[in-house]
Amino acid sequence: MFSKPSVSPAEASSRANRDAPRRFRDNVGDLFLSGAVPAKRARTIFEDADASGAAGVGDLAGVGDTSHVHRDLLRKLKKGKKWKSAMEFTIPVWNKKQCTAGEGKVKIMLPHEVVHSVAHWNKEYAEFFSFENLRRECADHMNAAKTELGLAGEQVLPLALWLDGVPVKYDRSESLEVVTVSFPHLSGDIGTLRLPVAALYKSHMVKDGSTMDAIMKVVAWSLGSLAEGFFPKYGPDGEELQGKRGKLAGKPLACKAVLCEVRGDWAAYKSTFRLPGWAEKEACCFRCRANKTDIDFRDCSLDARWRQLPMTHWEILARLHEKHGSMPPLFAAPGFKSSIFTIDWLHSCDQGVCADFMGNLMFAIYSTLPGSEKDKLSTMFAHIQAYYAETAAESRLDNLTIGMIRAKSSKSPKLKAKAGECRALVSWIAPACRDFLNPENPEHAAIAHAGRYLAQCYACLSEANFQQEKLAVACRKFLVIYCALESRCQDDCRWRFKPKMHIWQHLCEESRDSPARFWVYRDEDFGGTLSHIATRRGGANTAHAISGMVLDMFYANNQVPVVA
Repeated sequence: MFSKPSVSPAEASSRANRDAPRRFRDNVGDLFLSGAVPAKRARTIFEDADASGAAGVGDLAGVGDTSHVHRDLLRKLKKGKKWKSAMEFTIPVWNKKQCTAGEGKVKIMLPHEVVHSVAHWNKEYAEFFSFENLRRECADHMNAAKTELGLAGEQVLPLALWLDGVPVKYDRSESLEVVTVSFPHLSGDIGTLRLPVAALYKSHMVKDGSTMDAIMKVVAWSLGSLAEGFFPKYGPDGEELQGKRGKLAGKPLACKAVLCEVRGDWAAYKSTFRLPGWAEKEACCFRCRANKTDIDFRDCSLDARWRQLPMTHWEILARLHEKHGSMPPLFAAPGFKSSIFTIDWLHSCDQGVCADFMGNLMFAIYSTLPGSEKDKLSTMFAHIQAYYAETAAESRLDNLTIGMIRAKSSKSPKLKAKAGECRALVSWIAPACRDFLNPENPEHAAIAHAGRYLAQCYACLSEANFQQEKLAVACRKFLVIYCALESRCQDDCRWRFKPKMHIWQHLCEESRDSPARFWVYRDEDFGGTLSHIATRRGGANTAHAISGMVLDMFYANNQVPVVA
């Protein structure tokens, strides 16, 4: 889960000899628990190792070669881990065999139990309870929430929630919908910690959103226990808890905690929390009343009408009740406010604003170059490759086609590339404009100016260079030019100004800390880790089986982390 601490060569040699059996057991166990090898393959490795005289694998070698080898191996590898087990809930799911919606069992890790385990094993470390690294928006929310909940003066941990879908199959025909919790006040290795709460194939979820609503109802109930600071006596539906959880009822948790940040893309916000989507005419922003009718989201100026019409938490609640007749379950969590929905740089800029600008820039260059389509693309790509060689960029395009720049003539150009590949090309804008565009051409000159302001926005992502006012001004100037380019090129369907650009302006103007502090690159990377675990190699393809497999394998592979 974390990078390994460095040790001296002498200590490393001694540790290698002393811990070799344990390391072998852990390494092969990791191959199985991370989804790299199937259970039967891992069992034969342990069996062969034991037969060869290897120490520390006898119990694993003794697992029988039966249809339950995955279950039996997992049980043995889970021993010694300090996590509590996932809890089963009956929620709405999609029955793939019958092609109907119904109810089924799903496993969910309870946030209050996860946080309790981590806090308990870190209670001796002051660093774990230090909030110096908590970004200012989260700190303000925590102070307001503590006052509202009567917790002023108490030690309350901040929590962050992330939800999104990650592809599971190579052809992207299936995705894993993931919900995780993390601690936004931590830095360093432990600051990268992500802990899964729920993981479910999208094909197992009912399309009306009732599956995710049920999961969020459990999360909100668990967050209520965290705010109170005690293990609950009753479940989310009022049922009295039984067994081990019933015996824990009323006992104090290792800490109290409040949700202060929700991360995800706009699609997740719309589908799970029913916030306004980019395609809606009457409201295309969840920060203000900007729309596509009378309060123009394209107005980027300082006197734009939407600036005087922010969307408050209570106005969003009223809108949701009026439109849907109900509230998203997470809104019932203690201290919850709609302001904790973050606007993410990866989705709003890297895959949004930046990708749109790059596509339009490349199309403008393509239109000015002589020769055939192949010649034009070769010339441009050779220029990009020279830039890569000069800057040693890590994320690179491996080819360039006209379809990557503009899919259809009826659509505005947009570079089809990964977020990191788009971000890596920001420094290429200046040399590309210098070498390919004509400064005497008004459109080309505007493109060069816009590119310069976009580069200034990216420069502000560095903690050392971040200046709130500089980011806001550069963003505003970039969007004003972009809007002017749209007006000039409407007949050619280029430089289309999209609602995502408006939401990005909110991010740039409202962020009091660098947006890099809460972008979802780490979350997306962790989602990829879970997708490997979720790859099926047989067994039941049900919501219960998949949710249990992902959670059990992850927590069996990771011990409770400590700051030290």
